[in-house]
Amino acid sequence: MKHYQVHFLPDDKKVTIHHGATLLEAAGLVGIILSSPCGGVGRCGKCTVQLLPSKKKVLACQFTIERDLEVFVPDSSRFFKQKILEHGIKQDVLLNPAVDKLFIRDDFCGLEEACEIISREIQNSCVVDDTVKDSYSKTKYKSGVTAVLARQADTAGWRLIGLEEGDTTELLFGFAADIGTTTVVAQLINLRTAAVVATASIGNPQTKYGADVISRIRHAESDTGMDTLHQSIISCLNDLFKDAAREAEIDTNMVYEAVIAGNTTMNHLFLKYPVHQLGQSPYHAYSLKPTHQNAGKLGLRMNNRGIVYTLPNIAGFVGSDTVAAALACGMDTTNTITLLVDIGTNGEIVLGTQEKLLAASCAAGPSLEGAGIEFGSRAQDGAIERVVMNNDDIDIDVIGDTKATSICGSGLIDAVAVMLTLGIFDSTGRFAEPDELAALTISKKIKNRVIDYNNGQPAFILAGEGKEIVVLTQKDIRQLQLAKAAIQAGILLLLKNAGYEISQIQQILLAGAFGNYISKENAVRIGLLPNIAMEKIHFVGNAAGSGAQMALTSQPSRKIAEQLATKINYLEIAHQTEFQMIFSECLLFPES
Repeated sequence: MKHYQVHFLPDDKKVTIHHGATLLEAAGLVGIILSSPCGGVGRCGKCTVQLLPSKKKVLACQFTIERDLEVFVPDSSRFFKQKILEHGIKQDVLLNPAVDKLFIRDDFCGLEEACEIISREIQNSCVVDDTVKDSYSKTKYKSGVTAVLARQADTAGWRLIGLEEGDTTELLFGFAADIGTTTVVAQLINLRTAAVVATASIGNPQTKYGADVISRIRHAESDTGMDTLHQSIISCLNDLFKDAAREAEIDTNMVYEAVIAGNTTMNHLFLKYPVHQLGQSPYHAYSLKPTHQNAGKLGLRMNNRGIVYTLPNIAGFVGSDTVAAALACGMDTTNTITLLVDIGTNGEIVLGTQEKLLAASCAAGPSLEGAGIEFGSRAQDGAIERVVMNNDDIDIDVIGDTKATSICGSGLIDAVAVMLTLGIFDSTGRFAEPDELAALTISKKIKNRVIDYNNGQPAFILAGEGKEIVVLTQKDIRQLQLAKAAIQAGILLLLKNAGYEISQIQQILLAGAFGNYISKENAVRIGLLPNIAMEKIHFVGNAAGSGAQMALTSQPSRKIAEQLATKINYLEIAHQTEFQMIFSECLLFPES
């Protein structure tokens, strides 16, 4: 099967993808989330893009790729642009961050005089932060001075947190960071415009101490272990902040606030809260509340007097990243029965409408992100990310358009769906015996891909030949079954407790970096997602990062997030009497 390169502008992102794929699929592979409320069936017209150089407008969900392309994506067709405007910076609130600057032209030499001028200008109270009192120099600012102000957490007033020589009012920036168990993403935001000026991401360095949160909780039970994990994430954020600031060509001293989202364990390790209680029943958090921290005391590479705001958590295993995702997806205002699913090492689920919202966490394990799979890996160069049927054989897409050396989560789901449909294994996950395989009405090329691997374990060759092959083994199938069963059981139990049937779900929103890359058809085929109409399933990308951005740029959005955290009711699915029975049933793959 032929492959082509698509170059997306103005993002300057390129992807190589197989013949016949849609531009909507290609955009998703490079993290460009297009608006497609109709589910990609061509009815809504919201995913319009331009083919260059002709500037011909086409629907990304309907245009199939048959040559190399250069494509321009307008803001009006992007999901996050619309969501932030619709649900975050909305109505008459517009841009309203919790930090601001005011240029004072008057010549003054005292902090009290400065506060009087500020209070008069902003028509609100202003107090001087102690850190400013300790470091203030009585030298006159002959060229004027810019006051840096931060909203007081519990009042309507402001705090003076800094004075800068000259007029620096246009240099006002903040960071929105999503600390994931596997990946950490930081966005540098211009707080004058709400524009993302730089994005940086990296694998969470804590993974060396365990791929999942339970392993890290155990590591952090000692003071030394806690110090190590805490400093690890601080250093990680500092590296990202430095990289983003360098890309935007600004000084990190001009960053005055950071908003942090993450699951409850990541939140606790970041704040250096006790975590031992998270690893044992009833899995209570040390704190669910939002916090305001001093950047200097945390050791973050931004303005030393800057504010670090952590979004609130919901429960021990449903954290502020879920709150942020719910905020970005408008769960506070929706009248549509919505299932929000963030698939990762832990699968977080939110179900309901604005009237009633339930949440649960599913211990999916790291297999969907490559861990525990024979040739599994993260989404990196050489990883198989797509597996499709191509006449009488399969075809693959490989990240980096290079030789296949591994398989990541999206490729794993595709491969299992293809193998299941072909009959390579049955609904129990058991590979076909040789006589059963011979009786299948599939091509010889497909049959020849089934081999004995490592002392007779059945396996399916995805790529390569000889000793340089990438395979899926019987054990790999079992690992995927455990992950998909955990998520499927969580969804079914939430539906039961909410009083809904699967048929009543009006939309499924797939969040998270991983969720953005999977095939929704194949996710339904293997039972990872409920079997509903494809047009009701939508990708929303890194909704947690988007929600953190909203909380950074809009104080009303921050308040909505805090309200959502208390409004969403947590369901501990492992304590449900039916959990084991439902989980066991969910281990089975759906019949074709």
